[in-house]
Amino acid sequence: MRRPALVLALIAVLAGCQSQAQQPPALALLTEQSQANLEQIRLVIEEALGTQNMRLSQSLFKETSLLIIERQALRSIANPPLFSETEFPNHFMLLKSSQGCLIEHRQSQRQWVLENIDCILTSGED
Repeated sequence: MRRPALVLALIAVLAGCQSQAQQPPALALLTEQSQANLEQIRLVIEEALGTQNMRLSQSLFKETSLLIIERQALRSIANPPLFSETEFPNHFMLLKSSQGCLIEHRQSQRQWVLENIDCILTSGED
């Protein structure tokens, strides 16, 4: 008699764990704008864009979970830009998932988990 009840309880627990793990990452904001946090995020953005020495705002991901970066196209006489002065903008999102806080590059859908950074879910759409 106890065995069926135990099996049902175990199935319910496992189903609950599985549904929690399957929730997609949601938009988030940083809880702290420390230099260490901003440095880690800067390194992720630089890796994603294949660049170095980027300067990012001190209020990054404080009020919005979206970061848009437009880079100037390199100009030269031999290879002038054809259609515009900038490349297509790069969009980055701060997300919270079961793994913690992550940065997602929307164009490539690559994600980086941020170590020792806390974020909170945001209620608004960015």
